[in-house]
Amino acid sequence: MAGFLWCNCFSFACLLFLNMLLIINAVSAGSTNYVELVCSEDTDQAFCRSILTSDPRSQNANLTGLANIAITYASRSANATAAKIQSLSRLENDPRRKANFAACATYYEKAIDSLTAAPGELESGQYLLLNLDGGRVNGEAISCENMFKSRSPLTRENYLLAQLGEIIVIISDKLDPSGT
Repeated sequence: MAGFLWCNCFSFACLLFLNMLLIINAVSAGSTNYVELVCSEDTDQAFCRSILTSDPRSQNANLTGLANIAITYASRSANATAAKIQSLSRLENDPRRKANFAACATYYEKAIDSLTAAPGELESGQYLLLNLDGGRVNGEAISCENMFKSRSPLTRENYLLAQLGEIIVIISDKLDPSGT
């Protein structure tokens, strides 16, 4: 009888332990599923996964949290690139390239304006505006890149910002699938 009781307690403890593992796994897999949900639609899925999971907050983030991560990274990137554009422009002697940098500075100002509005749009549930701003960020980076007929000195930065804009668009679509 004591062996039977011990066996039942042991079985119950094992069952309880397995249930806890399943719950923990489901909770930790939840945010990974959000990352996968978003990144499965990105043109550069590996970059998307890399950028979103590089932030420790992504482990427990829902779509809103992932949007905040993307907006934060995009804002940092846009501001850093805007400063680089100003620096490169000051050092440039070629009038055509100087004009290209001036155009890029304007594109990045517009991207920064969109990224400044994005957190408020996200918080207030204005997902269509967030979508438009994400698309604008993407487009401004591409426009800057296209200013240079030869090798752009901003290719890496433009790619990064364009991809972050794309991630913002994808997340805003997921947050408001109706598009309204």
